[in-house]
Amino acid sequence: MRLFLFILLCLFHKNYFAQKSDFKHINFSKADNIAKSYKSKDLQNLNKITFALTQNLDTDVEKFRAIYIWVTSNIENDYNLYLKNDRKRKRYKKDSIKQKKWNSKFQKTLFKKLRKKKKTICTGYAYLLKEMSAIVGIKSILVNGSGRTSTTGIEDLNYANHTWNLVLLHKKWYLCDATWAAGIPHPEKGFFQFNYSDAYFLATPSLFFFNHFPINSNHTLLGKNSKSFEEFIKMPILYRGAHEILSAHEYPKKMHHKIKIDSIFTFQYLVKKDIVPENIKFIRSKGTTEKTIVPEVLLKNKLLTLHHKFKEKGFFDIHLYIENMLISTYTFEVFE
Repeated sequence: MRLFLFILLCLFHKNYFAQKSDFKHINFSKADNIAKSYKSKDLQNLNKITFALTQNLDTDVEKFRAIYIWVTSNIENDYNLYLKNDRKRKRYKKDSIKQKKWNSKFQKTLFKKLRKKKKTICTGYAYLLKEMSAIVGIKSILVNGSGRTSTTGIEDLNYANHTWNLVLLHKKWYLCDATWAAGIPHPEKGFFQFNYSDAYFLATPSLFFFNHFPINSNHTLLGKNSKSFEEFIKMPILYRGAHEILSAHEYPKKMHHKIKIDSIFTFQYLVKKDIVPENIKFIRSKGTTEKTIVPEVLLKNKLLTLHHKFKEKGFFDIHLYIENMLISTYTFEVFE
């Protein structure tokens, strides 16, 4: 067991640049089409489902892709179930006995709902990926940690509120998050909107870390570049669009800033493709008031640099949009 853990540790440190671009020579269309066309009313026979998805695919990465696409296209995110579990965990956080009892009860509810109704929360998504991958000989592990979104409070980050996966493909570990890839929950309206995003499939570790802090630091795949929890909670908020357009978020390193009026602030990113400058904008929010701001844009060899001069004092939220996709959010206190 110790030898196995040591080997895993070495692999995590060795392969922290693993990402989807490693497989740019592979066309995932066949795997995607198989996954999107296969239907199953429940999950009572995972072996049958997994075999149907993978039997005509040659490589492990294509097989995992078919499993991943099927899971994110067929399993609903039950956000109300997540909220119920979240409330109970907070209530029992100082009572280990009650917490253990609740976890045992909730686990039964979780997997029953997953099998029969194809509804779950993050743990269910990650578990399903792990089990289906194992059926075809692909190793995947569950990663527990803090998932950070624009609505996540600091108090919610002080305990493990999210689960995702690491998958071993061709002797390298890769990150993925099927929960966030699947779509958007609308708990106030009582439904889940399937809206797949490729952003979290074999994701770039440095970008993935902006929203995912694992309990085990080796699971960042960042090696010596891994950051502390204190650094993590100070980082900017990144959205789906960031993973689709950016290959790296260079600057600023923090979300909150205090600057003097008439200061020019610089934002810097690496982009995956050429961007038309006219498709880049900031939305500045102050209370209920919003204003569109056109920054100075410099783009050279995929390095995107934006400059903006803050001419008004006050507290502002700055949201970056590229090609109408929300990329990131920062806050500024501008003083005289």
